[in-house]
Amino acid sequence: MIPPKPVDRFLGLNNTQDPISLGLSWLTTANNVDVTDAGKLQLRTGYTRAMAATPSGAYATLDEQRMYFVDAGTLKAMDANGTSAATLATGLSRDPVTWAEMNGQVFYTNGTDSGIIAADNEVMPWAWAIPTAPTLAAVTGDLDPGLYRACITHRLPDGRETGPSDVVELEISEGQALQVSGIEQIAGQATHVYIAPANSTVFQRAGSPSVTAMVWNASADALGVDLETFGMDPLPTGCDVIAAWRGRLVVSQYDPAADASALFMSQPLGFHLFDLEEGMVMVPGRVLMLAPHDAGLVIGTENAIMAYTTEGLAELAPYGVVAGQHWSPDDDGTVVFWSQRGICRALPFANLTQQQASVAPGVNAGGAVVRMGGQRRYIVSIKQGGGAFNAV
Repeated sequence: MIPPKPVDRFLGLNNTQDPISLGLSWLTTANNVDVTDAGKLQLRTGYTRAMAATPSGAYATLDEQRMYFVDAGTLKAMDANGTSAATLATGLSRDPVTWAEMNGQVFYTNGTDSGIIAADNEVMPWAWAIPTAPTLAAVTGDLDPGLYRACITHRLPDGRETGPSDVVELEISEGQALQVSGIEQIAGQATHVYIAPANSTVFQRAGSPSVTAMVWNASADALGVDLETFGMDPLPTGCDVIAAWRGRLVVSQYDPAADASALFMSQPLGFHLFDLEEGMVMVPGRVLMLAPHDAGLVIGTENAIMAYTTEGLAELAPYGVVAGQHWSPDDDGTVVFWSQRGICRALPFANLTQQQASVAPGVNAGGAVVRMGGQRRYIVSIKQGGGAFNAV
């Protein structure tokens, strides 16, 4: 009888190679166990259900003090005990939600619904409609003759100002003043009227009326602050993947006809404002993941993994990721995420599991780097589907 041979250190899971040739240090099955840094096996920590839900997205803030999730179209905030949740908003579609955090505010979107959750759990709109353009008419007055231009903006109580309406213009003659009509008023929002005086292209605030019409009959010196949101647009429609990166919010909009995604970048500290002409990057295929990294933005599509850096767009791997918010920052500054070929990290890019693990990638996933019991692990939850690329 051959005496048993002790195993001093386990190396992990390997279900892609012949178990006999691997030796005793590799596991061919590893259900509900963890391999410690010392190579020992321990029973995986169990779990209990906190509450019944059908979530389509969940997010915990960077300070680990708040958690939000969407349950059957209702946006909820988990209580401190994790046993109940408060309703923040209703009527959301059941499409998967992606999240980003900036300056203590949590941004969310599913391509149809979007919003901002403040630190006190107040939900505010993220996408603002551009105001309707006013109309201009000449009335009796004493303005300097010339071509006058006007537009309007709206401002929320928290200070965010929209991009302007379309610009309207009118030639003013000697003995005339400028009447601005059709000034759109929305409850809870201030309306600002901006005018570029005779033959000028610089818009300055002429007033903030609470009525739908006003007359401007003063010198250019009487105009107020400059318009700071000229040329800015709201969050583009259909953006369903987002990330906070280098002081901006990056959003992805997929065009099925072109089979390409446009990445738009918000203004710094103006996360509701986008320059759709200049702040855009085109990515082939449908973007499913945007993972921020100090050295670049890691992009996952259905067919490739890429990085966008100061040098442009570069492919990291010829295979893609699955949908869902499964990327997570690690202690070494890299980001860890779930791909069609297992666990990856970047930057620099490496696939950590494809040589020894054969796992179906699923059709949707959520993941995070978790620290428990002195161990650091990447845990991913997968919605079943797909086939392992290296099935044996």
